[in-house]
Amino acid sequence: MKPENRERWELEIRKQNGPLKKPGDLLRRIVSSEDFVDSAVIGGVAIADILAGKIAEWQIPSNVVEAFHGQFPQYGASFVQAVNHLAGDPDRLMGLVNGVKGKLFELDYAEWLNHGHLPPGFSAELAHHANNPGWDLAIRDAHGHIDNLLQLKATESLDYVREAITARPNIDVVVPHELYEKLADNHNVLSHILDGHETLHHINGHLADAVGHAEAAGVAEHFPFVGPVLVIGAAAALNYRNYRQGRTTLADVLRNVSERGALAFFASGVGYAAVLIAHEPFVGLPTSIVARLFGGQFLHNRRRRELLTKYVETVQSSRTHLERQLQRPLFESPTE
Repeated sequence: MKPENRERWELEIRKQNGPLKKPGDLLRRIVSSEDFVDSAVIGGVAIADILAGKIAEWQIPSNVVEAFHGQFPQYGASFVQAVNHLAGDPDRLMGLVNGVKGKLFELDYAEWLNHGHLPPGFSAELAHHANNPGWDLAIRDAHGHIDNLLQLKATESLDYVREAITARPNIDVVVPHELYEKLADNHNVLSHILDGHETLHHINGHLADAVGHAEAAGVAEHFPFVGPVLVIGAAAALNYRNYRQGRTTLADVLRNVSERGALAFFASGVGYAAVLIAHEPFVGLPTSIVARLFGGQFLHNRRRRELLTKYVETVQSSRTHLERQLQRPLFESPTE
């Protein structure tokens, strides 16, 4: 390339903010205002979701989810969806909560028994049906034969326990620890009662936290659309103003909005996937921002390659045209 052409080429490159970035320059690129704004919007929405306690089904305590599905196998929905579906009906929601509380008490007691609180070879297992008549838990010996049957009542009502004993006096009742302590002087009832070694206060608090998180979650377990939609709206507003002032063309406006929207959905999707993989909501925020910045760099490099291709094609075309001209005689005879 001739020196004058090289100088002209370098001048055009400088007009486009420097040469093409190499892969190693990705982290050294100065963040553009668009990158900063879009990343801030995506990050802000993620922070708001975290502060609001928006979590998904897998972030609910596993024993609560297990208790829910064990007590209500007919529900095809998740615990989060079931709670939100019944949020407008307090009576039905309370019924769901009480059912899960009872099953959670059964799971905790069975686990306690099976961790060193039964004779060697013995095991405790819950009834296979949520509304099993008569008993809730069976203790089997080393040969698999039933050694004992138990009822479990996650309640603080003594009358409710008395009714259970009266109905099936041959099956002992397991009650929460605080109720068992209250019955220490009531020998008639105490002979049919077993200590559940778990307080109702702890179960209620554990379940209340799970329900509160589920109510706050709403649609958080689905793909996050809020951030990308806000980015598209902000990009459209800013580009429209520049278009009205004659600073850009309609084609450039549409291209900028579509590219920034696509990058926002990409960054949100990467952050969402990171949360699902890591099971930690705070991982999604930095992952989304980094994905957005790298996506912006990718588009930046793509534009530079398009520009380079355009210049190379122009130079090649000019060179071909010049060579053709040089192959022709300097003076042509006039046509006779």
